[in-house]
Amino acid sequence: MRFTSMFRYGLRALAVLVDNYGKGPISAKEISKHEEISPSFLEQLLAQLRRSGIVDGIRGPGGGFKLTKAPSKILICDVVEALEGPVCASKCLMPEDDPSNEQCEKLESCSIVPLLKKLENDIIDVFCSYSLADLKS
Repeated sequence: MRFTSMFRYGLRALAVLVDNYGKGPISAKEISKHEEISPSFLEQLLAQLRRSGIVDGIRGPGGGFKLTKAPSKILICDVVEALEGPVCASKCLMPEDDPSNEQCEKLESCSIVPLLKKLENDIIDVFCSYSLADLKS
């Protein structure tokens, strides 16, 4: 299982916001420069994080981005969900209404499904046991 650069760079950008928490908004330009993330890619990340309610964007002079809650209240599993979608160990385990679902006719009798479900649950448990406060350097 591999997480995309969206997740890795998203966490790096959020780490900057964690370090700046309580000091007011920080501009996308500053985050981009600090973490060496291209401005256009960072804008995509921040838009997704804003839509999911993890960050707020403030317009105008002195504006920028800030966390919507204390870093300890934002779990890494929420960030994964916002940037990557639901954690899923196999396409066959995706919900039936998900377009990437590859329903297997042997799903109910498949011998590896219990292992895949356990792996998926363990990954989710780990991500939900860490918050953004754990990113503080």
